[in-house]
Amino acid sequence: MPITPFHFGPGALFKCATPENFSWAVFAFANVLIDLEPILLFILTGDPAHPWLHTAPGAIAVAIVAATAGRWPCEWLLGWWNRQLSQKQKQWLGTQVVIGNIAAWTGAFVGTASHILLDGVMHADVRPFWPFLQGNPMQGLVSIEQLQWACVLAGVLGLTLLAIMKRKS
Repeated sequence: MPITPFHFGPGALFKCATPENFSWAVFAFANVLIDLEPILLFILTGDPAHPWLHTAPGAIAVAIVAATAGRWPCEWLLGWWNRQLSQKQKQWLGTQVVIGNIAAWTGAFVGTASHILLDGVMHADVRPFWPFLQGNPMQGLVSIEQLQWACVLAGVLGLTLLAIMKRKS
């Protein structure tokens, strides 16, 4: 995936499935954290490689950091977001600021797991199942265009369902 945004779409669907037990903010934070690896490697070496964090142990480590250290900045950002909204906008766009433990951990682990799986389909150098399996059996399962469209459609569907859920509540 080109640096993170496509990853956010599937997160919207996860949020629909269990809105109280899934933090989309922590999910997004985990996705950004995991993509710091190829960004930094690109800056330092010119090669946006995925050697460590895009593996099962790396994703677990990033999820732990995101769930623990990411809650406070995510809660602050959600509070800031709510303060920018008018009363009318808050009805549709306002969000709960406090992120519970289950929501933080679920968002973090779903964020990193989905990230390495999606990147595993797209990038040959990702080893999502290392150290249990060498190589990348997922690379090229679908075309990059199909993968990106699936992420966009997941986002549109997720946001639509979230809007319907918000309206009903």
